[in-house]
Amino acid sequence: MMIAAYGLSKFFPVRGAFRATTSLKAVDDVGLKIQNEQVVGLVGESGSGKSTVGRCLIRLLNPTDGEVLFDVPDSELAEYEKARAAGATERVDAIADRFSLLRRSTSELRAVRRLVNIVFQDPYSSLNPRMKLSTIIGEPMISTRFCTRAEADIRARELLGEVGLPEFFEDRYPHELSGGQRQRVAIARAISTNPKLLILDEPTSALDVSVQAQILNLLRGLREKYGMSMLLITHNIAVVAYLAEYVYVMYAGKIMEWGAKGKVLRDPQHPYTKALMSSVPVIGETRTRSILRGDPPNLISPPLACRFHPRCPVAFEVCGWSPEEVAEDLEFLVGGKYYGTFGDGVRLTVEGDRTIIIQGTTEVQKIQELVDLEKEDVRSLKSIQAIDVADGATSVRLHEAIEPEMYPSPDGREVKCLLFRLDASAPAAMAPRSAG
Repeated sequence: MMIAAYGLSKFFPVRGAFRATTSLKAVDDVGLKIQNEQVVGLVGESGSGKSTVGRCLIRLLNPTDGEVLFDVPDSELAEYEKARAAGATERVDAIADRFSLLRRSTSELRAVRRLVNIVFQDPYSSLNPRMKLSTIIGEPMISTRFCTRAEADIRARELLGEVGLPEFFEDRYPHELSGGQRQRVAIARAISTNPKLLILDEPTSALDVSVQAQILNLLRGLREKYGMSMLLITHNIAVVAYLAEYVYVMYAGKIMEWGAKGKVLRDPQHPYTKALMSSVPVIGETRTRSILRGDPPNLISPPLACRFHPRCPVAFEVCGWSPEEVAEDLEFLVGGKYYGTFGDGVRLTVEGDRTIIIQGTTEVQKIQELVDLEKEDVRSLKSIQAIDVADGATSVRLHEAIEPEMYPSPDGREVKCLLFRLDASAPAAMAPRSAG
């Protein structure tokens, strides 16, 4: 196994009012594996945490929590996972001490830097404008003591030719190059130390479409020649379809689904993956696009349980609505759309983590009829478990939310959705067998 991450999290501190400090949960409990000589795609919309995962994997950012094992034999990895599941901390630590990137000292990490590298998204800002191309490409070789300066100069010229640029470009500066040429230089720099793992962070998003194809062909050729493992971070499904073998789908700091490329892209299972794939046009096919309501969540205060549930078209009782969310929707209906039924004086308050009190009415049957009528469009109402009269007011009790895990699918993929939980209290029409 080239690299394996377990419970990887990255929280950024955020200063709030009155000097209070909270955190933005950019990456939360992410697991990811890349085999030797394998290309893995990591896809998701902007702000999902994809780039943060890539930086944490190679310690450009230090994770808040989790573990990252690098270049670990499969037998050792299997033993590590078995010990981790059994809570055998001594054995877990013994294996992690040998293979963990997070436990390496500065000197040990310098040696690892030869074996992992990254190509950044913006070719215009990732190259030092004051350096010649030969210096830019040679810098990693010298800083990691991969070779001498004289050898680095020779290899820089060779690498320019390898990425499709003439050798006389070695004396040019970045501002003299086009965007595609700059990205070729960035790739040459990244492969200069013969890395085993290459992180590609949106390598084509800042380029014209015609140039994108050239860069993808270059990356495919380099991967075949050097046998590198690659993590391809992108929001472009077409890029993943062309280059990757396995795909991880990310949303709001969490992995939603992962599996073989063909299965995930052709037959998505998670509701978010389905919505993502429905936006991709396919020649000769007519698709019904799934339009997601609302915006991605605020990761300073993310949704309870499933992070996708506020936008999910098939969310049900236990997906994670908070009483504040349900109270807001109920207040709009009772005090707005159905004002003629309930009139003035109706006020909603939240009590505890699962109860809403409606003051000013004890019309339980009318509220229940309202919920039954609106819950398909206002899906937060599905989380209502019981409506009763208490102390001259109406008490609305919610279902207890369930945090989804990565559930295995029969075809080998894993999906973080309660529809795939065998004992999920979902309607029969939403059972896992029908989710695809």
